[in-house]
Formats: sequence, structure tokens, C-alpha cells
Amino acid sequence: MHERSLVKALLRQVENLAAGHPGSHVRSIRVRIGEFSGVEPELLASAYSDLITDTPFHGVALDMERVPLEGVCEQCGSRFQIERFNFQCGKCGSVRLTLRGGEEMLLDSVTLEESLP
Repeated sequence: MHERSLVKALLRQVENLAAGHPGSHVRSIRVRIGEFSGVEPELLASAYSDLITDTPFHGVALDMERVPLEGVCEQCGSRFQIERFNFQCGKCGSVRLTLRGGEEMLLDSVTLEESLP
């Protein structure tokens, strides 16, 4: 399951970000997951839960935002959501398009909280 390796990489990235803010701890992690990314949110959540046990991330919330697959028509410029693998512009019918979202898995934000002295 490649979701475990994705979570490990995500946690390393968050650790590196948090290291730049001594005296604070991570409260939440937010990721954007494109529906065409090949990442299964349920498997990612399960891997996250398993991997944070007995770590400083125990209790840190993982928020996941699903990003729809979107395209931009190269003929008329219309931006639209691609549903059911219908890669055709609903406005002009062209199949010449550029994908503009829905293929990514990105760390969107990390919420840090200062530790009290």
C-alpha cells in the first residue's frame, strides 16, 4: 500500500516545517487529494492513524480535502469538472483540454500552536 509511504513522506515534511518553529507543536495537518491522484483517502487515513501511534503526532488531526478533476478547454477556454471520465468540453464539445487539478496530493497547511513556557 503506497499510502503508508506517502504518510511517512508527509510526516517528514511536517517535521521539517515544525523544526523551523521551536517551542511550538503541530495541531493539525491539511492535505488536498485529487480524485485522479491514485490516493485512496480511506487508506491514507488508516495509514496515518497507524503511523502516528507513539509519535509526537499522536492526536494531531489529519484533514483531507478532495479535489475534483478539472479541465480547461483549449478551444473555447471553458473550465469544467470532468465527471465519469468524460474528457469533453460541455460548452463546445472539444476533446482538446488541459488538466487543471485533481491529479495532486499536496500538503495544504499545517497548524502550529505555541507551547506555553
